[in-house]
Amino acid sequence: MDLVVDLGQSGARIKIDNQVSQLQIAKLTTDSVVETLEKIFKLLPQAQYSNVFLSLTGLLGNVGDVAPYGKLCEKFFNADQVFVMDDGLAAYLGALGEKNGVVLTLGGGVVAVAGNNGNFGHADGKGQIFGDFGGGFWVGQQGMRRAISTLDQRDDAHDLVKLLSAELESHSKLQNKTGVDAATLCISAAKTVIQGAENGVTSAQEILKTAAKFLGATVTAAWSKVSDNTQQKPSITFLGGLSRSDFYTDLIRQEINQKLNCDYVKAESDHLTGAPLAAKLYPQGVEPLFKIWKR
Repeated sequence: MDLVVDLGQSGARIKIDNQVSQLQIAKLTTDSVVETLEKIFKLLPQAQYSNVFLSLTGLLGNVGDVAPYGKLCEKFFNADQVFVMDDGLAAYLGALGEKNGVVLTLGGGVVAVAGNNGNFGHADGKGQIFGDFGGGFWVGQQGMRRAISTLDQRDDAHDLVKLLSAELESHSKLQNKTGVDAATLCISAAKTVIQGAENGVTSAQEILKTAAKFLGATVTAAWSKVSDNTQQKPSITFLGGLSRSDFYTDLIRQEINQKLNCDYVKAESDHLTGAPLAAKLYPQGVEPLFKIWKR
């Protein structure tokens, strides 16, 4: 029996054989990836899983030492092999398989992975402080910042104050306005900002237009790391909760089209399919995005 875990910034998804479930345990800035996984593992059925596949946010494009992951899976599940990978690679393989192109994942954070004949390029996925431009945290933070500044008479985005009234009320009740709960509030506010943009709220649209410029650059940066052939046409697709907004993805496409001649395709699947596929296609791993621990 195999276990697949996809850990993100807004929660985790679990696949045991063909059964998929979701947990409200996310990778937070206060915990390491290993500490977060331990919290998740304590809630899972204590069965033996010969192979454990881990698709992980928070790796910043470099898996590093896999021993802590291997030992943790050995402790909880008596695992023989643990396949540890950046969630961007799992997303890429799940969405495009062996096609050449770029997968942009838009969740609480942002990561783009490009693939070209077995070579991979990684862009953004740098975390909330130094990157993740255009992801849920960034979009929500921009909206909340402007709304709060307007209430403080330092801005004039009154449309955002009205739009984000519920989030502003939650913000007023936060005891720690710089901690984990504040970051979580930013991610949840992103959905409201996007809905507002779709409904014509001008300041929300301005935020998404700026975000789309960042994301267009992220996609083209990832592709440039694996190809300098201007005649090659990469396949491009989007994953993640924010990609469900046609308004947002249309803005991103407009930015990409200025620099890349590409084909937009529908994602075949996602991380839960891509993680096991990585082990099948690349049994030796893919440095530094994917490494394997064996007992």
